[in-house]
Amino acid sequence: MDNRENIRVDQLMEVYRDLSDRMTKHRVVSFLKHLKKHDLTLNQYSILSFIDQQGPCLPVQLVEHLELKAATITYLVDSLEQRELVFRKPNPRDGRSHYVHYTDKGRELVLGARAEGDSLIEKSFGQLDEDEADMLYILMKLLRRKLFE
Repeated sequence: MDNRENIRVDQLMEVYRDLSDRMTKHRVVSFLKHLKKHDLTLNQYSILSFIDQQGPCLPVQLVEHLELKAATITYLVDSLEQRELVFRKPNPRDGRSHYVHYTDKGRELVLGARAEGDSLIEKSFGQLDEDEADMLYILMKLLRRKLFE
């Protein structure tokens, strides 16, 4: 590679890094605002998100996934249950344990956090005209293919 190509790669990397950092920061800030607005801790949200991804689960699965003590999980699930964000349903195979499900209200909180994090990105893409959107789409697919395929 000649010096001109190195500069071009450096410039691309700088723009990519800056864009990635800004998008990540926006998503994190939006996510934290969402948690605060709904008076949720990160661990409470993590329980709701795990249920969203894995389906109803046993508390022992939450202990393993979140790497918290069983007593902490019990406390967190109790607090979510009091707010009607989750409910417990007896395990049909073992009457001593319960599956933790989220309620419609709990599901809305999980989906809302994701939506708020994506809003600026969606808004930005919406500002592109048709040609810009097509060009960006082609370039992003090319980048993905060159990096990961």
